[in-house]
Amino acid sequence: MKRLEGKVALISGTARGQGRAAALRFAAEGALVVGGDLPHEEAAETRRLIAREGGMALSPGPPGAGGGPPGGGPGGGGV
Repeated sequence: MKRLEGKVALISGTARGQGRAAALRFAAEGALVVGGDLPHEEAAETRRLIAREGGMALSPGPPGAGGGPPGGGPGGGGV
């Protein structure tokens, strides 16, 4: 069992730098990462990196931008 399994990490600034590093690390430890940033496409890339490693992340952005829960709930589609 990973240290953060079953936990949710809310991280701002996930597009790059420390925010991205924190998001990747928390996801690697098993947390569901909920994060975003003003450069939404870059934050969405962080979400894709997490998914590629088998983690779970949501990256809500502007309306219609995607990045929300699977199935198209509030915030659009996502991983």
